[in-house]
Amino acid sequence: MRSRVIVNLLLVAGIVLLGLITRYEPGLEKTPEAAPITALKSARIHRVHLNRPLRDDLVLRRDSDSAWTLERPVPLPGDKQKIGMLTRLVEERPVRSYAAAGMDLEALHLDPPYASAIFDDTAIEFGSLDPIDQLRYVRVNDTVHLIPANYLALIEAGFTQFVRLRLFDPGARIAAIRVPGLSVAQADGGWHSDATPAPEAAVLRQFVALWEEASALGIQPADPEQAGEPVEIRLQGESTAAQFQIIQRQPELILSRPAWGIQYRMGNRSEALLDLDAASADLKD
Repeated sequence: MRSRVIVNLLLVAGIVLLGLITRYEPGLEKTPEAAPITALKSARIHRVHLNRPLRDDLVLRRDSDSAWTLERPVPLPGDKQKIGMLTRLVEERPVRSYAAAGMDLEALHLDPPYASAIFDDTAIEFGSLDPIDQLRYVRVNDTVHLIPANYLALIEAGFTQFVRLRLFDPGARIAAIRVPGLSVAQADGGWHSDATPAPEAAVLRQFVALWEEASALGIQPADPEQAGEPVEIRLQGESTAAQFQIIQRQPELILSRPAWGIQYRMGNRSEALLDLDAASADLKD
């Protein structure tokens, strides 16, 4: 019995020693972590210019309140999360780096580059994919780096991928709503509707709150030839209403905003945005 205990203790000690060796690797120097491919910080980027062969150029601008805007014929509100995924590129740490002077830049599709992203005044140029490691060649000034390949998909994404999914700014407050067969407006400190019988105040508040917080599952370019039922939403402090159109109700609600040239996929529970009974049921849920 005593010999078995000794054997077990020796086994435990061996396992602990092996773990320490694995963790601290005595006698081996740690490889220093590579520096980011630029000296920029994602949170301090103010302008992004995407140049890509498959689509028109796209410019994203951060405003003074940190909100992003897509510079287009009609400026569009940007999606902070999606654009943040893009700006993190400036802090990406390369797997390997090489002096550009010693590389065949034309063979790597870096001269000229396949695509580029300009963050403020710093250009990151995209080349071909390394066939062995499946890493992307990028050039920053006089250095060529190998980085994860997923960033190019963001560079080549359509403009709607960077548009804010929420229909309205966070904190925006609605003054009036008009959907087919129903009007709701704020007056005398409360909400009033032309629906009969008169709905409960809690249902009207829920209906308005659903619109204030409405967010799309996805956004697509709108078909300018496609018309639908009109929807008007007027925000507090605004003299004119935002104009939407109902392009489809089933199997999911699709709303277009013609002035912006986009349409929102609202999902299959969004009838509550058009019907007080559905909003009431959503309130009970």
